[in-house]
Amino acid sequence: MMRNKLLVAVAISAALAGCNDDDTIQVECGEGSVLNPETNICEVTPVEPPPAVECGEGTVLNPETNQCEIPPTTGPTDFYNSDNWAESFPTQHASWAETEQNTPEAGPTDLLEANPNLVVAWAGYGFAKDYNRARGHHFALTDVISTLRTGSPMLVDGVVVGEAMPASCWGCKTPDIARMYDEVGEANFSNNSWSTWGHEMANTIGCADCHELGEDQIRLSRPYTDRAMTTIGRTFEAQDAGEKANQVCAQCHVEYYFDGTDSKKVKYPWDHWVPGVNTNYASVVSYEGTDGLYEGFAAEAQLAYFDAKGYKDWTNAISGTPNLKTQHPEYENLVDRTSHTMSSHLDFTCATCHMPKAENDSGMEYSRHNVRFDANNLPSSCLGCHSAESFEPMLKARKDEINALRFGENGTDARLTELHFTAQAIWSANGVEGLAEGKTIGEAKANYEGALKAGTELAGEMNSLLTKIRNAQWFWDSATASHGIHAHNKAEAVRLLTKSNAIIDAALVEAATLVAKYAPDYVFDITTVDTKAKAQPLAGLDLEKMEADKDKFLSERVEKEWPHPLKP
Repeated sequence: MMRNKLLVAVAISAALAGCNDDDTIQVECGEGSVLNPETNICEVTPVEPPPAVECGEGTVLNPETNQCEIPPTTGPTDFYNSDNWAESFPTQHASWAETEQNTPEAGPTDLLEANPNLVVAWAGYGFAKDYNRARGHHFALTDVISTLRTGSPMLVDGVVVGEAMPASCWGCKTPDIARMYDEVGEANFSNNSWSTWGHEMANTIGCADCHELGEDQIRLSRPYTDRAMTTIGRTFEAQDAGEKANQVCAQCHVEYYFDGTDSKKVKYPWDHWVPGVNTNYASVVSYEGTDGLYEGFAAEAQLAYFDAKGYKDWTNAISGTPNLKTQHPEYENLVDRTSHTMSSHLDFTCATCHMPKAENDSGMEYSRHNVRFDANNLPSSCLGCHSAESFEPMLKARKDEINALRFGENGTDARLTELHFTAQAIWSANGVEGLAEGKTIGEAKANYEGALKAGTELAGEMNSLLTKIRNAQWFWDSATASHGIHAHNKAEAVRLLTKSNAIIDAALVEAATLVAKYAPDYVFDITTVDTKAKAQPLAGLDLEKMEADKDKFLSERVEKEWPHPLKP
């Protein structure tokens, strides 16, 4: 017993001896803390406060997230926010929310990677930077902010640097543009740069784009669409329900432009278009040729309109072509249908296939608002003749016919690429320097534009060749930029691509003559431009830099100053 007590005493004495001031136990601190040497205690690492954020007009700083937000309204219900329609229209709102599912599981398709000819056709224009297959309406605001096409405008000492696009590029992406038209006026909104109003854009495509605020009645929320419909004799108020619905879709699914006049407002080039009627628009430009260049439907009417104005969207940075860019003329293609297996098919509208009727759990009929084609949900008038399973092979066959005109032997896409590079070679042989000589996109454009105005023999020859390239590309783009044209109006796609190929035939003959005269050793090699990675540098683009600039813009401006949460 005494021996045990002695051992305990010795142990305690030894332990106390190990705790003197000269032999302090070394403490290991966890992540996020540091050792205070004076107290030998771990303390939380001090955190630098986040940098102060300056919020744009109409937004306030949320101190918890350190991000700018549009403050909650204290007045009437904000019907520009589609979630505020859910209580009155729960079924429609739920189907609208499903547009978030309208994108492939693997993500958007990079169309430039799939078809590098597009980079060449649009060299010097935003679409050569970035062009993905569209996702569902839920992603519209995210995608226009994130795309390389809208650039990476930053604020430097209160001045916007690097601005690339006009304010009207918000037009098809958010109902907030209609709100801003009401608040600041259409002209004042439009006559600004794209990022000027970024802090106001809080809602993606939704209810207020198509309906009177808080009501089920449809409307034209874009005044430029109303003006355009009046121009072609289709005033909104005078139309039946089906055509009114088509026109609501036409606020976005349509060809448009803004040329800098009239406060840069959106304009549809429809001044001469006769919908659904094959018309010769040659008189618009006093054209005396017999080749039918201006004879046809919307594409020809719009070409005549632009040619009469001497308008171009941009100068192609590879060839110097004064190009036009078709947007997405789904409305025109739908209206210009002239034949079908059954005449009744001409009565079908956008809503027939993309917003078919359904019944909710209470037996109430409503229109699906997820805006997609689903053969299983088509009206009985369709399924009486077509089984749902028959649509896929039928539509594939139509796509195949169109693709044969584009990518088959003597197709449009690769031959347009050849023409652009051949034109560049002719310029180079005559000492007109472009991208091939290391010039920037801006310098190349300026050199080509100056050479075309020089009044020389070369200027006359190149004006003739480049006009053919312009026309061929316009008809090609009018067919290929129209989403779903294989379903909406396959006959028009075939007509336009056939016409484009005929013009390309003539242009290649003309180009060959000029090559023999000025650059006899030049041979075009498609393998030098058969991937996006090869094509973009030849179009003067640095993808890595563009992506880095965009990342900086998103993190330092959008995420801090703009209210819209980006959807992955």
